[in-house]
Amino acid sequence: MLSSIYEDALARPDLFHWFGIVETDFDLWLQSLEFRVHPGLVSFWRRTGGGDVFESETLLGPLRPDDSENVLKMNEFHWEKGMPRDLILFNTGCFCSASKVDWPRHRNLLVTLKPGSYAIERKFSTFSDWYLQTLRSEFGGRYELLPSK
Repeated sequence: MLSSIYEDALARPDLFHWFGIVETDFDLWLQSLEFRVHPGLVSFWRRTGGGDVFESETLLGPLRPDDSENVLKMNEFHWEKGMPRDLILFNTGCFCSASKVDWPRHRNLLVTLKPGSYAIERKFSTFSDWYLQTLRSEFGGRYELLPSK
């Protein structure tokens, strides 16, 4: 089985600082959205509330009071700057990542964006694939995380 962000957080809690979330508040927030978010990202938020990981990455949270950590506030900022509205930014740092609605297939993908633009660089079907091929690939060796099984 591949290592997950949760297993890595248990192994190295010093690198993963979750924001936390109140379940009832999150459910109300989720129901109020005008768009759909990737189900793996919803599960991640439900479990962690987002957080700061490694030395440079923020996984934006749904109910954060700090605008720079709040997924809706950060997306409003980027939508005003020209980011397509079918992208929901959820990760900032070395990578900018988003949930993208794939309208023809009626599903959501997770994507990384090309540096300095809103163009899609890579696509991922699952949250685990996104984590393993982006953050863990970049930082796993540096922080001596055990190799994925």
